[in-house]
Amino acid sequence: MRQLKNYLFILLLGGLGLSCSQEKQIAYVDNGTPVNQTPKPEGRRTFNYQTMLTEKTAALSLANATAYTMTLSGCASSQTATVTETNVYLELYEFDRNCVVKLTQFTLNSKVYTPKSGSTFTTWATGDTAVFEVVGASPADELNVEVLQTITNPVTAGGTIHYQFSELTLGTDVTINESIVRESQVMTVDGQAAPDFTVNQVQLVGITATGNGEFRFQLECRGTDVVGVGASMRCYDVLLSDIRLVLVEDTYSGVLTLSDLTSIYAAHSGGISIDTSTEIFSAGAGSPVLTHGGFITANTGDADVMVMSGSKPIHLHPNMLLILKAGPSYLYFNVDVEVINQDGSAP
Repeated sequence: MRQLKNYLFILLLGGLGLSCSQEKQIAYVDNGTPVNQTPKPEGRRTFNYQTMLTEKTAALSLANATAYTMTLSGCASSQTATVTETNVYLELYEFDRNCVVKLTQFTLNSKVYTPKSGSTFTTWATGDTAVFEVVGASPADELNVEVLQTITNPVTAGGTIHYQFSELTLGTDVTINESIVRESQVMTVDGQAAPDFTVNQVQLVGITATGNGEFRFQLECRGTDVVGVGASMRCYDVLLSDIRLVLVEDTYSGVLTLSDLTSIYAAHSGGISIDTSTEIFSAGAGSPVLTHGGFITANTGDADVMVMSGSKPIHLHPNMLLILKAGPSYLYFNVDVEVINQDGSAP
């Protein structure tokens, strides 16, 4: 038999090398002696996708969530993963298909939000929305969450996974007693929201020619001190200079939807801002004193005094809503005037 010379038969033992050590190639020369050779590493293309969870308007209102958890599932490659805010990036295989990245929870202002039963995401595709809640919160503390960006199908380079939230929260009802309509009286209302304030005082400061009541509200940062100076002063993560206020008649049975609020603010030119030079108070300032600081709305005679638009005489339209907006987030209070009854009692 003719000898085989200068022929080399190579058996490649390779793989993706995902978690195993690099295999070696084994070459056999014509005398049957094996020779071990180390091959060049097999190439593997993966892409890093940035994960993000932000408040809807980055320059206003709430800061981004301080913690969040997302899971990866459904990939054709069978890859799964769990990432948090500490990971920042999620690594994926190029050309992988059907991957879904799901936001499962996040933390904001020390409160943990999880998907609300019956209002969860359905596709996790761009534009899909859900409601997240603080379980057991009273009043309800809920956030609307939208998928702004997610991974492509199949996976391609240069992607971002971006969820975004906005907030709509109802504070506790406020009743303006008859004595307040007559003169000032201090009252406290618990509210949970961003902005997060309590109503510390309500004053009737005037009545317009059409009979509408003009009110002045003093609101205190709830549970923590206002920090900063002037236009940079904030309550938690909310700049007081970002807050916009509206006073409207309560024709909504005390419950507002995001659509209602959007329409209200459109009809009121975006609401009234706070004068940061005269209406904002640091902790321990104000009259009566605001322990944690806060703000007061404009007085009678000012263009920005809180008064319902149109002709709404106070005696016939005693039910109102005081609304605070910062970015896409809202806090609103049911404010009811206890109308005067001629019962002969003293003020």
